[in-house]
Amino acid sequence: METLPPELERFWRTDDGLTAIQRAELFGIDLSLLEENLRLTPEQRLRQNDRLLNEAEALQSALAESHEKP
Repeated sequence: METLPPELERFWRTDDGLTAIQRAELFGIDLSLLEENLRLTPEQRLRQNDRLLNEAEALQSALAESHEKP
């Protein structure tokens, strides 16, 4: 069995009395965006996803057009 690096070993241990959230924060994971998104309703999350997808597609189109021009 492969040995994990010490920082991952500490992260995956479950006998430390910490919750998964506490362990993630101690490991350095920022959960604020996840928490913010979970406050939204599923409909709000879908609308946000559609808006961001449309923005990403518009940026891709603009980039492609800029490469077509001499």
